[in-house]
Amino acid sequence: MLLKALQHNCARGGQVMEAVLESAVKRGVDLVLIQEPRGEKERDSTRSHPSFTFIKGDEGVVGKCWIAVNQASRCRVMELKTLTQECHNHVQVVEVVPAGGDTIIIANVYDRHEGRNEANRPAQRAAWGEIAKHRRVIVAGDMNAHSKM
Repeated sequence: MLLKALQHNCARGGQVMEAVLESAVKRGVDLVLIQEPRGEKERDSTRSHPSFTFIKGDEGVVGKCWIAVNQASRCRVMELKTLTQECHNHVQVVEVVPAGGDTIIIANVYDRHEGRNEANRPAQRAAWGEIAKHRRVIVAGDMNAHSKM
């Protein structure tokens, strides 16, 4: 089975998120990998869509990445939180099993420094060695020129 995924940095814009998710519905996308899904002071409940279930990372930490799973998808999706424990929601890793297909590990990344220290990059704290051991891995997201990804 074919896995369809879409990746987009929504720049904390609600209308951008809506447009991306509507495009995903029209194209039959299974997963949408989103960076900057909301503003720092917004509550998670301000972003929703009737066709998607959201994986938002750790509770109580502002999500820099979300993964939207199309409810019509036949893929099984499970978040692998043990691989991103020190990332402050800058990385999400999921195991995706398309119907009748092989397991794929997908890392959704927002690699940006926190605070004034350019070296303080939570995304780089993920267990990248463990992630890379899998046979099929996709890394997607927002990684700039300073990223060591």
